[in-house]
Amino acid sequence: MKKLFTFFLLTLLTSTFIHAQKAYESKTAMVRFIAASDKDIDAINKEVTSHLEANGMLSFKMLATGFHFDMKKMEEHFNSEYIESKKFPQVTFMGKITNFNTVNFTKNGKYPVTVSGTMQVHGVNKAIETNGVIEILNGTPKASAQFTVRLKDFGMDGLLINMVADRVNVEVTAQF
Repeated sequence: MKKLFTFFLLTLLTSTFIHAQKAYESKTAMVRFIAASDKDIDAINKEVTSHLEANGMLSFKMLATGFHFDMKKMEEHFNSEYIESKKFPQVTFMGKITNFNTVNFTKNGKYPVTVSGTMQVHGVNKAIETNGVIEILNGTPKASAQFTVRLKDFGMDGLLINMVADRVNVEVTAQF
């Protein structure tokens, strides 16, 4: 009986460890940005690939042309004049959840996390640190965060940026 109990306990611990070591992927993550000073400048990209690794590494990768605006002309200006999507086709984030060990993948709930890493936009790398939330529902994580960036920090310039929208609020969501 003692051997059976020990075997059961080891099996339970091993399955919990294996579950905690699972990597997650989403090909339908979402990134949205809205100009802090002009709500008409609003774009969304729903074709974002995201990976959440067992060690807390987190990445997002998307095409710059995947951002869509309500106004088609604004989308054209964004791609040709600001982000220069032909020259810089991808937007990426590579980072780590610094308090990943606080997320319990076996218990439903919302877990506050801190993410730090490098975002690359317009060919420029910039260190980013922000707070977010990982919500666990039946063992499946959903990650979300909100933060603000300055477009000038990524080498984007122009009349529109100087006069209207240098700061954009960014919302990120990934259902794994």
